[in-house]
Amino acid sequence: MKFLPALSLVIAAAMAPLAMIAPANAASFSCMDAESRIAAEQRICASPQLEALDERLDSWYARALKRASYFDQTEDVRAKQRLWVQSRNACGWDAACIRRHYVVRMRELKDYVEHV
Repeated sequence: MKFLPALSLVIAAAMAPLAMIAPANAASFSCMDAESRIAAEQRICASPQLEALDERLDSWYARALKRASYFDQTEDVRAKQRLWVQSRNACGWDAACIRRHYVVRMRELKDYVEHV
């Protein structure tokens, strides 16, 4: 049955384009309807690197919310996140600007989680 490995390769090659068609999901929002989203979110959905940053930031944000709950600071963390989202969204399609916003916000959240 030497044809099985070859058949597996043929199937994998046929399926590869389908993986690129499937809509991605950033951690903080769905990319299923990316065309109806604002420019910054469309750019994030179109970039695997920005999506990865979004997922990492979402993880830090969840940790910060958990930490904030111990100190009755949850609303403060949420309010700062809402302001950050507005600021990130002002970047529009500028990937470098979006990336900078993610890096700075992750540092802020990490610092909060580790030092509050």
